[in-house]
Amino acid sequence: MATITEIFSFLLVPRIWVGLLFCIFGFFLLKTLKLQKPIRFKVLTLIFILFAIIPILPAGWFSTGMEMHPSPVCATTKPILFFMYKGFVPTIFILILSFIGITSFIGNKLYCGWTCPLGAIQELAHYIKLPTSWKIFLPFYATNTVRILVFIAFFPLAIYGGISLYTYFNPFEFFHWYFALYTSLVMLITLILSVFVFRPFCYILCPIGLLSWVIEQFSLHKLKVNTKKCNGCRICVKKANCPAVEAIVEGKKLRPDCHVCGRCVDLCPEKAFEFKR
Repeated sequence: MATITEIFSFLLVPRIWVGLLFCIFGFFLLKTLKLQKPIRFKVLTLIFILFAIIPILPAGWFSTGMEMHPSPVCATTKPILFFMYKGFVPTIFILILSFIGITSFIGNKLYCGWTCPLGAIQELAHYIKLPTSWKIFLPFYATNTVRILVFIAFFPLAIYGGISLYTYFNPFEFFHWYFALYTSLVMLITLILSVFVFRPFCYILCPIGLLSWVIEQFSLHKLKVNTKKCNGCRICVKKANCPAVEAIVEGKKLRPDCHVCGRCVDLCPEKAFEFKR
């Protein structure tokens, strides 16, 4: 168990308290239904700058404290590897997973949707305008099946082969800015796919995306539809290109990842979406 001193020191790390501020800001925008596309675009840009660019700048303790390490992928996989090979999990991983879990429980995927630089750059890439027919909608049952199978495959490969499967397709490694050929290629493929598919890495491969999706089903606050305001036009479903919207509109309990990006909120002419318990 982490001590009070360790928890306090953890909360003072810029990456954590800045991330918490973004989660709070996103929560406020969603509760007040003031989240519109121009605002979201600016927030995503700022998230990417703060969490991906600032860490490489000579800004002293702040830039050092904003470093993307451990990344969400490492925060999920390395604790498992540590436990397998050394019999314990370093406190930093426990604290980071707790932070992700608590923010995701308070408001579904607040961490993924409001602090992740990889999620931000994928979403920004998806803003690139293309003919509607070029935007690809992947069925959630297919993407989630792949995501689950990869997560399951991680364990035997790590135990019996000493292989960390996610290292072969982890775009977060690019944010070390070494510009190594392989990591650059992984990021390039991710960005190209993101132009056509909404947050492809999040839905198809990200292990923290999978774990936060499980937590999301029990989140205290979720996007829901006020059936008294909804006129059934389904503009949000047709134009948001998000796997979660249709399930939200239909009021399903088990639904795809909702990154609380606000697309459906902004698109709805009746302002029927609400972020509530």
